[in-house]
Amino acid sequence: MNYSNWEICKLVLVGLLVILTKQITHGYTNDKDVAAMNYLFADLGKPVLPGWIPNGGDPCLEAWQGVTCVDSNITSIILNAATINGELGESLGSFTALETLDFSNNQIGGSLPASLPVTMKNLFLSANQLSGSIPSSLSSLTQLSAMSLNDNHLSGEIPDAFMAFPGLVNLDLSSNNLTGELPPTMGSLSSLTTLHLQDNQLSGTLDVLQDLPLSDLNVENNQFSGSIPVKLQSIPTF
Repeated sequence: MNYSNWEICKLVLVGLLVILTKQITHGYTNDKDVAAMNYLFADLGKPVLPGWIPNGGDPCLEAWQGVTCVDSNITSIILNAATINGELGESLGSFTALETLDFSNNQIGGSLPASLPVTMKNLFLSANQLSGSIPSSLSSLTQLSAMSLNDNHLSGEIPDAFMAFPGLVNLDLSSNNLTGELPPTMGSLSSLTTLHLQDNQLSGTLDVLQDLPLSDLNVENNQFSGSIPVKLQSIPTF
């Protein structure tokens, strides 16, 4: 069957109209991400943020503050120093493609969620009011590149959960109330160049760190014992 150019154009226009109608009717943003955003909004105490609403909405098309998308998936939420309080809740693990979460310099309380997206690459929650322990479920974040949990009220031991972080480059757990020895799996962080652990109550030795490719290490104001491994003494910033 032969089609004229006009007929082909009509078919293309009809197809585009169907696609646009579907997006307008059902929304563009992934439904699971929309639901996760609605729950997060409620958990954070319904902060005044342009675009954010408690039910429905279309974060990607409507340009919700701090939200970045790739196609229909939310890939980052950046709300640094946005005067947010409330808690993180347990909705974060429902995001389908979230790679970066930056809620630094707010007043967020509660504990760290046990469930986070396995797609997470950058997790920045420094300078908040987070308390409780660091969950061992962080071991599921195998794509993690940078994590900052410093300047909170986290307590307990650092979990032995670093066996599957081949790409973790920066880790900051400083200025908390962490105790105990450094976990053995921390020695497997083969890409780690920056580690800040200062101003905690950590104990034991630093031996587990001696074979890491560190260029920036701070362990001041803890309760470490024993001699400093020779390899660590050559770190440029120590």
